[in-house]
Amino acid sequence: MKRRTFLQLAGASISAPIFGGGVERFGDAPSIQTSPSPEIVVVGAGAFGGWTALYLREMGHSVRLVDAYGPGNARSSSGGETRQIRASYGDREIYSRWAVEALSRWQAREAEWRRRLLYPTGQITLSHEWTQTLHDTKRVLDRLGVENERVERTELEYRYPQFNLDGVTVGHWVPSTGVLKCRAGCLAVADAFRAQGGQFTLARATPESRVGGRLQTVTLSTGETVAAQAFVFACGPWHVKMFPEILGNRLRLNRRAIFFVGTPDNDDRLSFPNCPTFVTRGVYGFPNVDGKGLKLGPYWDSGPLDPDTGDRTVTRDEIQRIHEWTDDAFPSLAGQPLLETRVSPRTNSFDEHFIVDRHPALDNVWLLGAGSGHGYKHGIMIGDYVAHRVTAQATDPLLDATFKLKNETFTPLG
Repeated sequence: MKRRTFLQLAGASISAPIFGGGVERFGDAPSIQTSPSPEIVVVGAGAFGGWTALYLREMGHSVRLVDAYGPGNARSSSGGETRQIRASYGDREIYSRWAVEALSRWQAREAEWRRRLLYPTGQITLSHEWTQTLHDTKRVLDRLGVENERVERTELEYRYPQFNLDGVTVGHWVPSTGVLKCRAGCLAVADAFRAQGGQFTLARATPESRVGGRLQTVTLSTGETVAAQAFVFACGPWHVKMFPEILGNRLRLNRRAIFFVGTPDNDDRLSFPNCPTFVTRGVYGFPNVDGKGLKLGPYWDSGPLDPDTGDRTVTRDEIQRIHEWTDDAFPSLAGQPLLETRVSPRTNSFDEHFIVDRHPALDNVWLLGAGSGHGYKHGIMIGDYVAHRVTAQATDPLLDATFKLKNETFTPLG
């Protein structure tokens, strides 16, 4: 890997008009001045791009963060109210290790920023048998020293009377699991980035001038052309539009329907802190937090979903299915209404590993994405990792190989 020389920015910062110049103010970050050409441009202010920009700025680099719709916007993979932080990954130990460290980092940032972003819940996985995935998860967590427990049926009945346990023989309990405030987290990262002197621009970015195997500039929808030494594209579901020749068949965009179901006013067994996050009967779920209702995420992915124009509405069939599922899985919720529904995009790689690699034809362009439905919790880790890679600092070779842009592709649709 070639080492690049990056200018060290000492005390430089940004002055940004509110909205009118394409720059949005998210909090009370100070108004400050910077040079017009940053060292690094990060495109995408979601979980991956926002954290990457923040870590780069904290390392002392001048950074421009650009997003067409804003941090945690409703079109993005990082939109919505909540996500889960968990260390249960079967035999994929690298993600379990990262999740353990991520939990500690989220707690530290929450304290630093004085914002409630994490709700510790624990997680129970309910199953008809002790599967190989549960076996691998327990083995990995035991090796990492993470508290976890196999729970037999009799104990499940005592602990979780709110669940219908018909057909369930065993469970797996992991207490170090929680619910993260998703959009609020993206906004908190953006605020911290600006407070550190980073520049955010609300605009769509398009790669433009290319010379000698390097990208020279991106053009913004505001009409501005921005030059930089390095570019990180953390575009989530927009990657297939931005780089179709490279990522068109390496990524698959799916839609996932999300439901929030009302809980009875006289029964708090499905509300935080009395209910854990859970996996049961092909659905994952979160307890009622802040009165939003019980969150349910069925593994009914369909697709594709265009990130710009695709409707985020659930179908009548999906509504009927979730009502039938809820009445069966949680008898106390029979007759309760749907409070809210969402449709979120999932950007999957072939092996469901993240992608962090150089563009094959552009030496100073980094492709960052493929959250594959489990990326949000890891943004706090991958941002640090990417910041080190982009600035040619040492990183774990195992991670480098895992996140490499691979040759396997999906069969083209249609």
